[in-house]
Amino acid sequence: MIILFYGKDSYRLKEKIDEIVKEYRKKHNSGFNLKFLNAKEINFDDFKSDFLSISMFQEKKLFILNNVFSNVKFKEGLLEKGQSIFDSMNILIIVEDGDISSRDKLFSLLKEKAKVEGFNFLRIDQIKKWVKKKLNKREIEDNALNKLVEFVGNDLWRMSKEIEKLINYSEKTIKEKDVELLVSPVFDNNIFDTIDAIARREKKIAIDLIKHHIESGDAVPYIFSMIAFQFRNILSVKNIKNPEVLGMNPYVLRKSISQAKNFSMEDLKRIYERIVSLDTDIKTGRISPEIALDFLILDV
Repeated sequence: MIILFYGKDSYRLKEKIDEIVKEYRKKHNSGFNLKFLNAKEINFDDFKSDFLSISMFQEKKLFILNNVFSNVKFKEGLLEKGQSIFDSMNILIIVEDGDISSRDKLFSLLKEKAKVEGFNFLRIDQIKKWVKKKLNKREIEDNALNKLVEFVGNDLWRMSKEIEKLINYSEKTIKEKDVELLVSPVFDNNIFDTIDAIARREKKIAIDLIKHHIESGDAVPYIFSMIAFQFRNILSVKNIKNPEVLGMNPYVLRKSISQAKNFSMEDLKRIYERIVSLDTDIKTGRISPEIALDFLILDV
């Protein structure tokens, strides 16, 4: 039996493997037939012989195998001589971080003969559900949840640490002020570059930068929320004598002050009103996040 787990969301992928390993260990105490292997470091024929050999403990074997798609010879061996592995009662879990081409021959074969599960980055609404489940009955205000997801995005490794920090710090209910105090927003420079392109009215560059975000795995609702968040920052620092009192992350504050020079107050108010309107349309289902993001770039 073969199972393929793949995708860019390495946190949920590892969670799934840990869950399977935990259940396996409950049934098979010896531990001799549980192996974690790297296909880059082993020969296919040796692997096949080990996997199919009879266990002296009369146990099912569970092999966790990484990097199969990176080893051409190993892939060829599985394609040409792997039928007995597919037919075996032992369990082989192939783990591949990242996406796999739909034209890959091994991927096509696994979709036909194995169990295949992809772990793509969660959408914003899915991240919120995931956070609530991770909080384990601890209450969180809606504004605090929105802010947390806005600050952290789809990085569940970091999100799990931030949740632990908030649980330890907060009392009964996690509030927006707790998130603002304990969680720093993560930006990559492409968000700031996108805002700069918008300020220069270079719409093609802004759209290309957004495409880069999407290709890197960022969900469209997350991109929209981060652009909205940064315009709020710019609006906050515009025409204020002492922006430091706002308590922003120092790097974000410096970028916001610099970018505020590229917009008039009238332009910022107009843009932000448009963002609020589009955000409402997204939440009420009147428009998709993808179309909202296009409108935002084109309307500015």
